[in-house]
Amino acid sequence: MKQAMLLLVKFVAIWLVLAVMFGVFGIVFQPVWLYAAIVTVVAYLIGDLGILRMYGNFVAAVADVVLSAVTLWAAMAMFNPARAQVPTISLGQALVIGVVIGVVELFYHMLVESQLHYHHHRDEPAH
Repeated sequence: MKQAMLLLVKFVAIWLVLAVMFGVFGIVFQPVWLYAAIVTVVAYLIGDLGILRMYGNFVAAVADVVLSAVTLWAAMAMFNPARAQVPTISLGQALVIGVVIGVVELFYHMLVESQLHYHHHRDEPAH
C-alpha cells in the first residue's frame, strides 16, 4: 500500500510539472497524463527502487533529471511522429523539464526514504 501511495504522489507531482512546463513552452494538445505515467514508471523503477536505495537522494535526483528528460523526449517522439501537426518537444526543452522534475524529486525522495526505510549501501562499513 505504501508503494502505491508513493507512486500516486510521484505521478501527481510529475503531472503538475509537465502541465506547467508544457504551458511555458507552448506545447498544447498533448496527453500530459500519458507522458506523466511513462516518466513516473521509468523513474520509479530505475531511480527510486534502484539508484535511491543504493546511492542516496542527490545521486538519484541527478539520475532522475537524465531519466526524465530522455524518457519524455523519446516518448513524445514515439507517440508524436514528425508527420503530426501537434508540437513535440526538443531535447533542450526535455532537459529543462528534467531539471525541474529533479528538483521536485529531491523532496519526493525524502518521503520515499522515510516510508520505505532505506539504508544506503554506501554508508555501510566494508567487511
